[in-house]
Amino acid sequence: MASFQYITPTGVIVPDTADIQAEVISEWKAAFGQDLDIGPETPQGVMITAEVEARDNVARNNADLANQINPDLAGGVFLDAIWSLTAGGRIAATRSTLQGVVLTGQAGTVIRSGARASVEGSGELFELTSTVIIGTGQQAVGVFRSVEYGPIKAGAGQLRNIVTGVLGWESVLNPAAAVEGRLQESDTAARRRRRQTLALQSVALPEAITSRLYNTEGVKSLAFRENIESTPQTIDGVLMKPHSVYVCIDGGTDADIAAALLATKSLGAGWNGALTVETVDAASGQSYPVQFDRAEVIPTFIRVTAVFNNVDGQTIIPNAIMAYVDGELEGDAGFVVGNDVSPFELAGAVNQVEPRIFVRLVEVSTDGVTWQTGIIPISIQQKAQTSISSIQVIRI
Repeated sequence: MASFQYITPTGVIVPDTADIQAEVISEWKAAFGQDLDIGPETPQGVMITAEVEARDNVARNNADLANQINPDLAGGVFLDAIWSLTAGGRIAATRSTLQGVVLTGQAGTVIRSGARASVEGSGELFELTSTVIIGTGQQAVGVFRSVEYGPIKAGAGQLRNIVTGVLGWESVLNPAAAVEGRLQESDTAARRRRRQTLALQSVALPEAITSRLYNTEGVKSLAFRENIESTPQTIDGVLMKPHSVYVCIDGGTDADIAAALLATKSLGAGWNGALTVETVDAASGQSYPVQFDRAEVIPTFIRVTAVFNNVDGQTIIPNAIMAYVDGELEGDAGFVVGNDVSPFELAGAVNQVEPRIFVRLVEVSTDGVTWQTGIIPISIQQKAQTSISSIQVIRI
């Protein structure tokens, strides 16, 4: 290790700190004698400790940088760059919007794009997206969007406070609640979706169909099955036509999903499902009745009995479970189509977020009355769903 070659043809080496320390001590003793006092309180001891920390930091920095080459570990702009090689990309953040906002005041008043108003109570800022002029009826209608990105809330009638002073502009009011935006897709979610869309540029293959669907706006999860036989088959509880595919999907619009299915299916293959969407092939102009299913929502209640001290378990436990449910924990898909509700995985999610919490028991229920410690089975036509208000924490 004397040459400090922490990067080798076999990969990056991250040596134990004890090994680095032994190496540095050996070097100092070779230079100043084997009887050198290396006690931590001595000047040379302090310098040895500093050198050990410096080499350890170099090794770990090399490892962190090398991990950015691996798409399953990369994050930030490194992950974005790797993903772009397969024509994929992270879902960008959007802003909340308010449609039909009524602005009143003196006729002829010009209220320019960017003028701001705030939400009563929260103080969240919204700005006018395009210039409006108050008409003879002493009002105008405009569209506002939140200044900040993400799910900024604004209930009906809550945009009331004018922030940008404009002479002649007297009031503002939104008749409808905001269409909430979203935060930028996290590294954990982005890595998972990259793996799910690797066949985005292909067609016909199951991987290509699921890749196109996962790359469709709003799609959260899905289940896919294929019948390759020339006779009807029942696969995982679904009766399928000969030579056909089946998709049960959560999220996205019906039109976008149907278009994705039509663009990637095999020639002559059929579809299955309770929902039918007439979709026109842009190349031929022919209309196809595309079929698929929407996932049945299974309401899920969760009760956690745990021991915790010096941590806010009443807040951490529900937040950790919701992170698992939303697929925000590394290695866990969460509540997706066809994924069983496992008390064991829920307990593991809590410990992944906060190891100091000892989970004694996790119980689940579909009605909030009858509880069980076993798995709630979820078919490929279903999806479990919960909310933070449906999670109870019992401290013992």
